[in-house]
Amino acid sequence: MMKRDFGRFALIVMLAAGLVAPVQAAETDASSSVVMKDAYNSKEQWGTKLVLPSEGKITRVMDGTYGFDIKTEAGVQVASFLDPQQAVGLSLPAGTYVIDPYVCKKHRHHHIEVTATY
Repeated sequence: MMKRDFGRFALIVMLAAGLVAPVQAAETDASSSVVMKDAYNSKEQWGTKLVLPSEGKITRVMDGTYGFDIKTEAGVQVASFLDPQQAVGLSLPAGTYVIDPYVCKKHRHHHIEVTATY
């Protein structure tokens, strides 16, 4: 048997034995809530970061009515959206990102959730 044929044979045997599983996409979520307190000139923000171990793509955005920014942990703006649904399909390189929702002048608070696959 030629060397090249042996490699193909070995791969077929491993696939048949279930030793090589198909690669499946993983999913991760991030959220952010912001409350502005004008009387105290303060901002309270909490949530979870979007952590992508490899290149990923945004697949879902919930809430974020007034829009939002995606920033690196260092605060560098990566993307900005006035219509949150425009973020769906955005590809991001591996890394950790912060989701920063825009806040309405009248209501002064907002929440957003983002899902990505990688």
